[in-house]
Amino acid sequence: MRFYTRSWKLNSLVIFVALFTGLVFALVQEKRYTAKVSFIIEARSSGMPSGLSGLASSFGVNLGSLSGGESLLSGDNFFEIIRSRTLMEKVLYSKYYDYERSDSFPLINRYLASTGLDQRWKSKLKGYDAISFSSDSMDAKPNSLKDSLTSEVCQRIIEKNLQSDHQNKQGSVLFVATTTADPLFSTLFTERLVEQSRDWYINLKTGIAMANVQQFQRRADSLHNLIARQTYNTASGQILNPNEAFKTALVPVEISQRERLIQQTLYAEVVKNLEFSRMALSSQTPVVHILDRPHLPLKGQQRSITMILSIAVALGLLFSLFLAFLRFPTQH
Repeated sequence: MRFYTRSWKLNSLVIFVALFTGLVFALVQEKRYTAKVSFIIEARSSGMPSGLSGLASSFGVNLGSLSGGESLLSGDNFFEIIRSRTLMEKVLYSKYYDYERSDSFPLINRYLASTGLDQRWKSKLKGYDAISFSSDSMDAKPNSLKDSLTSEVCQRIIEKNLQSDHQNKQGSVLFVATTTADPLFSTLFTERLVEQSRDWYINLKTGIAMANVQQFQRRADSLHNLIARQTYNTASGQILNPNEAFKTALVPVEISQRERLIQQTLYAEVVKNLEFSRMALSSQTPVVHILDRPHLPLKGQQRSITMILSIAVALGLLFSLFLAFLRFPTQH
């Protein structure tokens, strides 16, 4: 320590350089913009009306599987849905309108421009200029370079930009936040990602119930058309003054009326099951309540200058001590 204090000039120079470097970094640091969406997932009760499953099974429709799936669609799994590459690609390939250039462009282009990846890849990757990041090209011919670059962007966003968790550990409020150097990208990406995840989440939960409703609706429409045709057939088969000697002339009319009655009975039962299926669909549909959305302009965030200078002084002291330990054996 006596040796260290005797070298106060060198130590002061090291600390001053570290302090100056920290000050420069604090002044030129890039602002970061965080867009946050908070929401609550209201999972509906999976209880079924009494006898509904048995009534529907008589028409060949399975409603019993609607009672499960709660663990599959818990709040924690919703975070995994948000981080899926399929949904992130849909959001990144979606368009935004650029008022400066008066045209629409894929959202991924804005992220590449704000991070400098487009210039880096343009100088290093051959054929990068020919790649088109757009929703129209998602189902086009596979492009290995485009897929690999998109995968890298998704992974980079998950690791460095995207955050999703509970608002607090005891509460049920969830949030998704995106932090980048571009406020517009942060806002659009966060809102669209939550919307895509919400739609996928609800479709997964209500897929079976929706299929049952559509099946009952098709049967109801088919029976309704049959009843309408049978009504015209009954009317056309009636004779105003039938000959009493030929009773068989009334047989087609009676048969037509009996078939129409059977069809009407079946139609009433199908409509009843259709309404039950709609009730089941309504009771099974989860609701995602959006509590808060980001509003432009976003407030830029920077690291505190005091914190940066404090870290710089601490690093300067440590480095000067390290230099003292290196120089001490040569002089003693």
